[in-house]
Amino acid sequence: MVEINVELLVGRAVLSRAGKTIGHIEEVRAQQDGPDLIITEFHVGLYAAMERISASPIGTELLGLFRLRRRHRGYRIRSNQIELGKSELQLLCDEKELAPLFANHLER
Repeated sequence: MVEINVELLVGRAVLSRAGKTIGHIEEVRAQQDGPDLIITEFHVGLYAAMERISASPIGTELLGLFRLRRRHRGYRIRSNQIELGKSELQLLCDEKELAPLFANHLER
């Protein structure tokens, strides 16, 4: 099992297969597996940033004011869809294969 310092990943850019930045890691989700935590997904983009700073109710209203609420503004990247072992974080799949984050994802 590989050990990863999560605090070194948060805020880093994630690149598409073409080398374009699709967003920055804002949140890391993990599940307990015995004594270990296993990373299940990364959240990147605008909605992920709001989720990280816990401003989602205010943020979704602000997005509504700017008419950005209906468009997706982030991705959920499964741990098997991203290459973590290199200096740059790069997708192992196409962007269209990523699950989008929507405003209603933040309204819990």
